[in-house]
Amino acid sequence: MPNQSVRSKVEAVLKEVEPMLGMHGGSIELVDITEDRIVKLRFQGACVGCLAADMTLEYGLKELIMLQVEEVEDVVAVNTEPATHLPPQPKNRLC
Repeated sequence: MPNQSVRSKVEAVLKEVEPMLGMHGGSIELVDITEDRIVKLRFQGACVGCLAADMTLEYGLKELIMLQVEEVEDVVAVNTEPATHLPPQPKNRLC
């Protein structure tokens, strides 16, 4: 398992973006950091099933984490499939 300092750095980045996700009713959880330094995240709240979640991951979270935590090799979400229990999100909504 990666050392605690990598985990702490990733958690610090997530703490920075949490208010932005929270403004839209969503949040993000650090699920795991694998031996090969892949960060696994779980979208929560309104971000689950949101049309913008993939963009938020690829061009927001992944970019920030990999810029600020050099040890990280990749960032993936474990739940990017659309949620069936939530109402459809407006197209202009950001996660």
